[in-house]
Amino acid sequence: MHRRRWWPIALPPLAGGAGWLTAHLRSPAVRAWRRPSLPAGRAGPLFTRMGGEGHFGVLLLHGLVATGDVFAVTADEMAAHHRVAVPDLAGFGRSLDQSATDFGTEAHLAALEAVIDEVLGERPLLIGAHSLGSTLALRLADRMPERVERVVCVGAPIWSDPRAAVGAAGPMARALLLDERVAAQACQWNCRHRCAGGWLAAAAAPRWPIPIARQASLHTWPAYQQTMQHQVLDVDWPTLLTTVGHHGVRVTLAWGRDDTIGDPSYAQGLVERLDTIDIEIITGADHTAPTARPELLAARLRGSPPGRRLG
Repeated sequence: MHRRRWWPIALPPLAGGAGWLTAHLRSPAVRAWRRPSLPAGRAGPLFTRMGGEGHFGVLLLHGLVATGDVFAVTADEMAAHHRVAVPDLAGFGRSLDQSATDFGTEAHLAALEAVIDEVLGERPLLIGAHSLGSTLALRLADRMPERVERVVCVGAPIWSDPRAAVGAAGPMARALLLDERVAAQACQWNCRHRCAGGWLAAAAAPRWPIPIARQASLHTWPAYQQTMQHQVLDVDWPTLLTTVGHHGVRVTLAWGRDDTIGDPSYAQGLVERLDTIDIEIITGADHTAPTARPELLAARLRGSPPGRRLG
């Protein structure tokens, strides 16, 4: 009798754990990912994995509260034929700096330009990006169109009204992304308990490999708040896309069909008159696409035409 009383209490955690494990083991991103093999060091102010040689320089930019490790397989494949740099963005991952306070657009671009100068040199550039990294990739293309040959963005946070879109994602997302008081408190707790914060992040993200999910705790409040503000919430997408399109830089904007970040239909309306920008929908993919489908990003960076297009 005594044992039976515990079953109603034990069953929900057991069921939740079984559900998490099932989702984790079935995740294409978990199955496809492997640990990065490129050598790591500092390039300018950023932790950067780098390697390979070739005519092109390849720069891979991760999304919010992530690291360059999401591109491990793509980086290895591209390094077989090109010079590759995979930085952790300023304020995130192994580039975390507790003393830094400026994470505006200019600070991010200056740090990335230092990586380009030190690792990729004068090579023409191919830039691959995931999520928030897409904004910085397009800003670099706008800044140095004579150098950037191609940009491939997967899961770009392009919305007509970013605040409304983020708010519709649910109460937790709304609190952490739009309510600065809640987000600041969460970040302060995370800074004091990074190990626990990393495991909580992994528990909340079963579709990601555990080492990648745990890296979500590696950031500071200024890095999170300013990067979210300038690279997601306040981006003038019509102007940015039009300017890059007029520069003649080849751009592919790709989304997984099940991706909840970004609005491909809105993006299509912005680029329909721009011949150099393509939009692609990836069947059977979600926001983990760069890790789950690493061959796709590598193929698009090499210039293979998009597959299934919107419309």
